[in-house]
This record gives sequence, C-alpha cells and structure tokens, in this order.
Amino acid sequence: MHERSAIAKPSSDLGACSFQNWYKSFAKISIKSICIKIPDEVKHYLHDEIIILPKECMSSDQLNQVHEGYEDEDTENSEQPEFPEFSKLITEKIDELGGSAYLKTNWHSPKDAFWITAGQTMKVKDITDVYQLLKASSICKDDLNQLNAPIDVDQEGSSVAVDRDVYLVLKKWREIHPGTEFRCFVRNKSLIGISPRDWPQYHAHIHTQRRDIINDILSMFKEQIKNKFPLNDYVFDVVRDAKDRVYLLDFSPFGEKWSDSLAFEWGDLLNIATGKDDPEIRYLSADCGIQPRKSNNYGVPTDIIDVFKASSEEGYNTLNDFLENRLSNAVDAHNRDDDDVDDAV
Repeated sequence: MHERSAIAKPSSDLGACSFQNWYKSFAKISIKSICIKIPDEVKHYLHDEIIILPKECMSSDQLNQVHEGYEDEDTENSEQPEFPEFSKLITEKIDELGGSAYLKTNWHSPKDAFWITAGQTMKVKDITDVYQLLKASSICKDDLNQLNAPIDVDQEGSSVAVDRDVYLVLKKWREIHPGTEFRCFVRNKSLIGISPRDWPQYHAHIHTQRRDIINDILSMFKEQIKNKFPLNDYVFDVVRDAKDRVYLLDFSPFGEKWSDSLAFEWGDLLNIATGKDDPEIRYLSADCGIQPRKSNNYGVPTDIIDVFKASSEEGYNTLNDFLENRLSNAVDAHNRDDDDVDDAV
C-alpha cells in the first residue's frame, strides 16, 4: 500500500500542486510571481516539434532575411507563427517583475533547456528567452501533457477543484545560493524529512546551522502550510537564506514519479513514523570531493556541439549566433517545401 502510494498518485494531487492552484493562498511566503494563461494557439505551437521562433522574436533585418526568397511571390510567408498579444503580455510582466524572471510552467521549469539561451541561464529577460526555453524543453512538454489526465479523487475520497489550464509562470528573479534550497517531505500531514536540493554537494554551513535550519523550516510549515495545503502527502521546496527567513518555492506530489527524493530513498521515507513533526535532515557532513550533478544531464546536446564546431569557419562567434542562423534557415526551408507541395498539387 505504501509502496503503491509512492509511485502512483491520483491526478487530484497533481492538480493541487499545479502552481496557479496554490500560489494565491501562499503568496505572502513565496517569491513574487505572475501566472499567465497560455492560449490554445500557443499550446499547439509549443507541442510542434519544429523549432521556429515567433515573428515577435526577430528584428526587422532578420525578418527581411527570412522573406528574401519571397520577393517574387504573390503572398507573404504565412508559416512563421506570431502571437503579438501574448508576446506583448509576457514583455509587460517581465518588466513588472524588474526586467528579469525565472520561468516555469504549471509544475516544472525548463531546466533541461537552459543551454539554448545566450547566457546559458534560467534567467529570462525577453520573449526570445521565454520561447527558446519552452520550445526546447521536454520537461515542460510533459507538464502540458499532464493536463489531459482525468480528474481523480483526493486522499479523503472527495474531488479536488483544480484549474486545468496551462500557465506560464514568471517569478521575480533572485540570485539564490544552491546551498540554501531544501526539499521537504510531508506524509500524513507530518513533516518527516528535509534534504538539500543541491544533493549530493557539500555545503559546510548546513552542518553548522543544522538545528536552526530544521527549526526555521518546521516553524514555517506548522504556521503557514500544514493546515492550509489540501493534501496529506506532498513535497515542498523552500529557500532558507538567513536565520528566521524561509521562502516557499513550490509543491509537488509525494512519489518517485513526480519528485526526486534526493538524500533519501523512497522506502526510507515510507518507513519514517508520522504523527509528530520531527523531521530528519540528511546532508553531506564532510567534503567528499567532486560529486555528480544532475544538472550536467541538461547540457548542450553533443550533436549540436559537433555541428557548431564543423561550422565555425562560417564566422559564428557564439553558439547562440549559430542557433539563430539555423532557426532562420529552418523557417525559410520549411516554407519553401510547402510552396513546392502547393505547386505540385
């Protein structure tokens, strides 16, 4: 029974952890965020495997280059997507957050695609950063697919009312030291475990501040979360960047399908006694040298690196210049193919 619950959670758990369904209730203890509903036409564009950026992402010169092959045509290129209202709204909201933001969809950030941005960072400053990350991220595509799952019942046997739309979430950008992020595990409404999110890296301050870290996170949980969040079993992430200062980052379902157990094994979490909030914290207590990082799994694909190196004689100064040129060429080639089909018909 416990093993099953750790693997397959009802869709209502997933819905309750969807960002727009919980943010308003916990905004006071969270980083300022803005949720933007993604229109259907943008959802279809994000699902399309062809990586072509919308017209709004391109300068006048770039658009002219794309359309050079159509000077003798009766109609202009109609294949390159454009979402002027949605793109304008994104720009306005990024400005509202101070000019830069952290991007995610309902559940996850596009951490598998950070390599595609000019600075290889999760910080987005404009619509080009946003569209590049979303188009290149398999993680975010999986998030969008989850919204097609049927609504299930919650752990008490009643239906959970959730918003089933797809959202773009922009969080005000903050520089966060990875050693201040923690993942917290809740079962039967008891906080049972705490792990550094930057596992298995060593951070000396965690050992010296161990008791304060537990107390600060536990106080926040008991005062702000325990009696407000609707699920019995769940995971939440926080930033504890100073004594007595903890910020909520996210919620996710309790189970290996949706959440990484980090310093714990799921079997261990299922065997920890509940009924009192006395969390166990696990961390590296000594520097064990260089440890593998999961983020290394999300680097630039090697086939792209190989093509870039082979094309370096073409004069590209950066990988981003190379990718932008290839994207423009893809637009041109895609539409020429369509024209050839039309002529054949």
